[in-house]
Amino acid sequence: MNGDTKPVYSVTELVQTARALLESKFSSVLVQGEIGRFTKHPSGHMYFDLKDGRSLVSCAFFRNANQALAFQPEQGMHVIVGGVLTLYEARGQFQMNVRSMEPKGVGSLQLAFEQLKRKMMLEGLFDEARKKAVPEYPKHIALITSPSGAAIQDFMKILETRVGIESVDLFPVKVQGEEAPQEVREAIESVSRQNCHDVLVVTRGGGSLQDLAAFNDEGVVRALADCSVPTVSAIGHEVDFTLCDFVADRREPTPTAAAAHLAPGRDEIEQQLEQLEHRLKESFENLIDDKKRDLQQLLKTLRDRRPDLLLDQAKQNLDYRAEELKSALEDQLKEQESRLRRSIELLSRINPLQRLKPFQEKLKGLEAQLMAYHPRGPLKRGYAIVTRKGTGDILRSSQKLKKGERLEIELQKGRVESEVVSTQDETE
Repeated sequence: MNGDTKPVYSVTELVQTARALLESKFSSVLVQGEIGRFTKHPSGHMYFDLKDGRSLVSCAFFRNANQALAFQPEQGMHVIVGGVLTLYEARGQFQMNVRSMEPKGVGSLQLAFEQLKRKMMLEGLFDEARKKAVPEYPKHIALITSPSGAAIQDFMKILETRVGIESVDLFPVKVQGEEAPQEVREAIESVSRQNCHDVLVVTRGGGSLQDLAAFNDEGVVRALADCSVPTVSAIGHEVDFTLCDFVADRREPTPTAAAAHLAPGRDEIEQQLEQLEHRLKESFENLIDDKKRDLQQLLKTLRDRRPDLLLDQAKQNLDYRAEELKSALEDQLKEQESRLRRSIELLSRINPLQRLKPFQEKLKGLEAQLMAYHPRGPLKRGYAIVTRKGTGDILRSSQKLKKGERLEIELQKGRVESEVVSTQDETE
């Protein structure tokens, strides 16, 4: 050992010193990689591994930092994370405390859009079967949009040329910015509660994915899906799609198209009336022609069949059938009367008591046989029935009897109880 003295650290001092060096050297670092094992704790903290083909680093993304995420991190996702390198002192474990995260190759808003779209599609919120029919001629319209935007001007301009609309109630909201999602959601819920409109239109002009973010907000989309009133989504331009478009009962590419399709114009009404008039006239003409043909056929049938002659023939047939029926009934009554007289005469010749005598004698014989085979018949002739006491078993042999066993003997009159003193077997 030389004269130099090296410091001796405790484990805690060593870990704390290493931690300080790491945090000072890598206080702000960006790292890209693939999310491996991922866990979100009930507290809201996220713990995951960030890896590439050869190495891995443990990461902690605490709740206060991850709340601003627009998307949900998932295993297998390629991301760029920013944060500080440190040591988890309790285990002396090298890790990165993450402060920010962005998906690699796609924007966070687009990723959040795709994740929420997939989630709601699996829930069935986009299914056509759950959507309500939008009325063909609505009278009362609820309009949710910005009161100062171009969308309301385009919408109302087209609506002025349409017919049948009695009222348009504007629910003014912000259509972009932090306050927009809450205002749009509350407006949709208000229309749903009132339930006094024929249709609800949610509209705004076009813009970037950031500009349209309010209409991709989960709360707004679910409120629109749950609305009690039929809904129309007319957000952005024809190439723009939001999640509201997928859950609405009908999607229109622009505010102008929504207004045009909600109610017909005067020219369309006139054209429809002309078409209806032509179809109605054609139907009446066809109906009249059919009735004329039917009437002519009936007249021909009447002329051919001479109903007056048919009626006279029916009357004659009825009289003939009545005479036949009367004659048949008289013949049947005479035959029945004759049979009855013969039966009375035959009965008067037979003495009932004479016919019963053989049966009485046979009955007495059967009664005697029955008494002879009665189980207690032998008792009258001096025989007895011997049973084992307790079980009531009838004894037919002395083979299984034991000395001292109790027996009961039934006579013609009365019973006797006895005890076995000895037994003697007999063989046939």
